Amino acid sequence: MSAAEQLDGQRVPDVSWDTFMDYWRKTWRQGEHVSYIGPTGSGKTTLAVELLGVRRHVVALATKPRDSTMDRLIRDGYRKIKTWPPPRVGGSRVVLWPPFRDDSDLPNQQAVMASALRGAFTEQSWTIFADELWYLGTELRLDHLLRIIWTQGRSLDVTLVGGTQRPAHVPLLAYDQATHLFFFRDNDETNLRRISGLGGLNSALIRRTVAALPRHVALYVNTRTGQLVTTRAPKPKG
Repeated sequence: MSAAEQLDGQRVPDVSWDTFMDYWRKTWRQGEHVSYIGPTGSGKTTLAVELLGVRRHVVALATKPRDSTMDRLIRDGYRKIKTWPPPRVGGSRVVLWPPFRDDSDLPNQQAVMASALRGAFTEQSWTIFADELWYLGTELRLDHLLRIIWTQGRSLDVTLVGGTQRPAHVPLLAYDQATHLFFFRDNDETNLRRISGLGGLNSALIRRTVAALPRHVALYVNTRTGQLVTTRAPKPKG
């Protein structure tokens, strides 16, 4: 019965995307962090973009020379900027996209992203969309700023929505400090062990469900209430 089968005497219900989004609008509070984990092509970024639709103040951190997700956000009305802070005119949904052609641009990219993380933390009430947590933390060496946001952002109404391909490659804070987790199918034993390390939750059920998820279907975990459901975000239009 795939992700909805009975596991350890419990059943993970599958809900439609519309049903899930009704719940999401009522549940997701500013300051609550979101982490989503899944391999390339699993649908994790599509899901994240849909979730962001309920937030008014969003900065999306673009780290690649080309990125269809960031292009989509810009088409949807996000303003593209190259430096931080954003202009006061033009709304508060922005894609921060400093030039990145080759490794000679890395110092500037690091400085701009660090400035954005510090600024969003100081100004408060921002939702930070970081689709490449591993790259930000490891390649740009911004782990310390991410840790500050994860641990102190809740009380300042600063939210981090962060994604990664491999659970084993991101700090435990990405799980421990997140109120909302989304997992996509993964059969890698190292990754599953990291997922099983989630405290206070039915880790065996989570692990077995993640290993059996259909393609593009996500397991949602509310770390505060223990609620588990599976759902699937719609494909982008166009």
